[in-house]
Amino acid sequence: MNNKNILHTIANRHKNIDPKTYHNANQLLRIYSDVVWNNVEAYTDVIRECNETYGLPNYKGLEILAEIGEEEKAIELKERLMNVAENKIIIEAIERALLHVKDYKHNGEVYYDIIYKNFFVKYKYTEDDLLDELKMSRSTYYRKRKEAIHLFGVSLWGFIIPKVLKSFDARYNGTEMILI
Repeated sequence: MNNKNILHTIANRHKNIDPKTYHNANQLLRIYSDVVWNNVEAYTDVIRECNETYGLPNYKGLEILAEIGEEEKAIELKERLMNVAENKIIIEAIERALLHVKDYKHNGEVYYDIIYKNFFVKYKYTEDDLLDELKMSRSTYYRKRKEAIHLFGVSLWGFIIPKVLKSFDARYNGTEMILI
């Protein structure tokens, strides 16, 4: 059974939407754009600090800082950079889950558009503009929006996160990594 059929089976296992999956997915999507923006800012700050303070053009100079006796500062910058990298892994998993939803054979493109236009665009749509753009009535939109968010949660926690964890297990061979 391929991924699309498995996703369909899991999503339809409960005709009613799982409230916990929906709630968690909705909360995650609501903070997504802020997290992305803050992550970019945090990365830029680390690079700027390396450059302004030490004349280093990028984060690769952190090892140099440790060698010349600036261990504390190097460790602090490295920790901040690691936080950025961990956030980036989560952001990429969220983006992969959205693409996974798009591939869903039952309204996947519609679900993708609803999620993307609600949570992933730089400038938010008004509700009327969104309804016009999607060519949906208000009631259809809200029903499909709920289905889309639920499917996104199923995709993220049922497929994407397990794959990410499996790749970490393979790559780091048992080294403990906490993603969420």
